[in-house]
Amino acid sequence: MMRRPAALFIAVAVVAALIAGIAALSLWPESPPQTSPPPPQPSPELGELIRETPENVPGVSFYPSGGTPYTVSHNADSGDYALEAPETLFPGKESSLRLAYRAAISLTGLTRIAENADDAALALFGLDAPVMEWSVRLADGTSVDLMAGAQPAAGQGRYARRRDSREVFILSDSQASPLLQTLEDLYDISFFPSSLGDLEWDNIEYLTLEEADRTIELRKRSDEELTDALPGVFQYQILQPFVGEVTGEAAQAVLFDHILSIAPGGIEAAAPADLSVYGLDSPDRLTVTADGWTGTLLIGRRDAERGGRYVMIEGYDAVLFDPDGNYDFLGADPTRLRSQTVWLHNIVGVSSVTYELDGVTRVLRLEHNESEASLRGWLDDTELSESNARRLYMATLRISQNGGTDAAVPDGPPVYRITIRFSDGSAETLELYRLNDSQFLIVLGGENTGLFTNRMALQQGFLSRFELLDQGEDLPQM
Repeated sequence: MMRRPAALFIAVAVVAALIAGIAALSLWPESPPQTSPPPPQPSPELGELIRETPENVPGVSFYPSGGTPYTVSHNADSGDYALEAPETLFPGKESSLRLAYRAAISLTGLTRIAENADDAALALFGLDAPVMEWSVRLADGTSVDLMAGAQPAAGQGRYARRRDSREVFILSDSQASPLLQTLEDLYDISFFPSSLGDLEWDNIEYLTLEEADRTIELRKRSDEELTDALPGVFQYQILQPFVGEVTGEAAQAVLFDHILSIAPGGIEAAAPADLSVYGLDSPDRLTVTADGWTGTLLIGRRDAERGGRYVMIEGYDAVLFDPDGNYDFLGADPTRLRSQTVWLHNIVGVSSVTYELDGVTRVLRLEHNESEASLRGWLDDTELSESNARRLYMATLRISQNGGTDAAVPDGPPVYRITIRFSDGSAETLELYRLNDSQFLIVLGGENTGLFTNRMALQQGFLSRFELLDQGEDLPQM
């Protein structure tokens, strides 16, 4: 009676053991698939793939797998590098070109992992379908052809060999990365080219910002112009939407610092079919001249979701995306650029000044002796001393602005109009219209510049100066 339960117990125990064995086997780790080459067993010997000097290599042609071939050429006389390719959109970045070229022509002190790899080993190293091939063109017309494998070498770097050899070496990451660049990686797509170096705001010589409803135009005066300039003349002059003096600090804060932050990233679309998608069918235009270079940036819409703006560099058929640039200069108030001085013209180029002062007209006529840097002046028909002629003219330039206003030009003639005529036949007119008892609206060159003045220099000063001259007295020095 006791044998049957004992037998049953033994059977259950055997089954449990089998189940535990199966479970244990299921938990045993599987062997990983051989998708990458086994860790190489380096030979203690070191070798080299190529050892050439720049003087012996006019250029290196690169053939990325699935990418556009390109050539980095080198001029041994000048030391310059150039990017050549059938589909080149932008010039190459000098530092990247140099790095790729140098990496391609000299690879020495490398660890050799195979002296004569068979086809299976080459496939295992990714050298049956290389990720990059390059051809080093030598000065004698021959070339050396090399390749880097598609398979990373033991987790980093690349396996490489010469096409005419089965000797395989390991390239480190730092050696391989310059060789694996695509054509786009080498592009210099900054608005300001890298050849300008570290550009400072006062390197900007000329700037035009054309927006839908207005244009701002600035120029930097030359050192020669500033040598003999009048007091109050600044380094920069605004030409549009009005003529005036600009302090460097104002230009820097309103325009230059923002413009120098422009740094387009990668190519958003090459040869775009529809520019309206990017707001570039009717873009704002920024033209900058700096250190003799001139470039124009076409500015499209802002992508709020991505936090950047679409732009194009004129002359290159590609839309770029700038994720970091500050475009606050768009819509900037040009009156913030102005110094308090409304206008300044050197007396050397002036032939006459006509003053229409509240119904009274007076004319200052000037004759210059260039060889002696002297002049003669007449107020109406009365000759003045040279000092009085100069002081009356300097008083003309004392008009200054006190701020901006939205006021329209009042009906009727201005209270004061001053016209400066120059020796070349041109002229410029300054008009003041009364806004109230203490303010005048300033109109320069026939354009309402949106400026006003609280200063009553004309009313309180000019008329008294004419009275002094009419009485034969000298004007006080300003």
